[in-house]
Amino acid sequence: MFKFLRNKGFSFVELMVVIALISILSAIAVPQINKMYKTYKYIEYTSSMENLVRWAKITAMERSINVGLCIADNKTLRIVNMGTNRSNICTGSDLITLNIRDDFVFLHGSGAAFDPRGFDIFNGNVCLTNGDSYYKVFISRFGAIRTQKGSGGC
Repeated sequence: MFKFLRNKGFSFVELMVVIALISILSAIAVPQINKMYKTYKYIEYTSSMENLVRWAKITAMERSINVGLCIADNKTLRIVNMGTNRSNICTGSDLITLNIRDDFVFLHGSGAAFDPRGFDIFNGNVCLTNGDSYYKVFISRFGAIRTQKGSGGC
C-alpha cells in the first residue's frame, strides 16, 4: 500500500534557526542579568551597613563600651571597641567588619561613635554608593540613626 518516509533528525537550516534564536535571546538576557546582580549586591551592602550601625549602638549599650564606626578605606567599614578612649574612632580592637568585595560599590563618610548610653561621641555618617545612587546613614545628636537615599554619589 502506502509507504511513509520517516525523517530522522533535523535539517541544517532548522539547526541554524535554533542557534540564531538562542544567540539573540542570550544577547538580550546577559546584560540584564549583570544589571540585576549589581542591583542585588548594592541592596545587600546597604542592608548590611545599616544593620551594622544599629548593631554598633546596641553593642555599646549592652557592653558599656565606646564603639566607633571607622571607614578604613572606601571598601571597609570597621566597628571598633574603643574601650574608654573617646578621641579616635579607629583606635581599638575590631568587633566586626564589613568588606565590600565588588568594584562598583564604595564607602564614604566621616564615621561616628557611640558611648555606653547609646549617645553619640562623634556624630557623623556612613555612605554607600554605586555611582548612580547612594544610601547614607546619619548618626546625629543623642545617637539618633536616620537614613537617606538618593541619586548620584555620596
